[in-house]
Amino acid sequence: MDTLQLLFDKIGDPEYRHLLLEPVLIYGVLLGVVAFVCAFLFKERKMQLAALVVIMVSALTIVPYLKSRGVADQRAERLFSDRAGEIAAQREARKDARWAYFAVAGLAGVTLLMGAHKGKPGLIVGVATVGAGVCLVLFSMAMHLKDAQIYHPNLRGGQAEVAGGRGDPREPPGARDRRALSSRIVEP
Repeated sequence: MDTLQLLFDKIGDPEYRHLLLEPVLIYGVLLGVVAFVCAFLFKERKMQLAALVVIMVSALTIVPYLKSRGVADQRAERLFSDRAGEIAAQREARKDARWAYFAVAGLAGVTLLMGAHKGKPGLIVGVATVGAGVCLVLFSMAMHLKDAQIYHPNLRGGQAEVAGGRGDPREPPGARDRRALSSRIVEP
């Protein structure tokens, strides 16, 4: 019971909430696009509608995500003061790019109202929704990678520097310690 209480308490924390919402921007839109394509191919009208709603809701998740992220980033800037400029720049880049999420949500809404099965115009809008959705997923993944590179510098490429000079990460555990120990042993 304590775990559930902790979970519900943490959902109210903007830092945790923004981490919960970020995958929706990627996987929610992706799921909606895949479901829409499948429903279109199998001519399942109700499933098309449900998939378009998933795309819309997932894309509009950007609103609570940005609100939570704004508060969370204030804490992160204090905690990672050496990277505060990068954190602020990435937050602003996300804010500046929110139009893409609104555009995909709007396009999905137009497709929902028109119906992808309604002749050539409906087909064009449906294909545009799928294309824009795929582009948004790729864009969201790229933005996520930039965020990850700020908090996990080893993702920037190259070898990560490890405090204490642990050496080559490909070495088996304890190899360095065995070498150090063997260098101290003096043979009679």
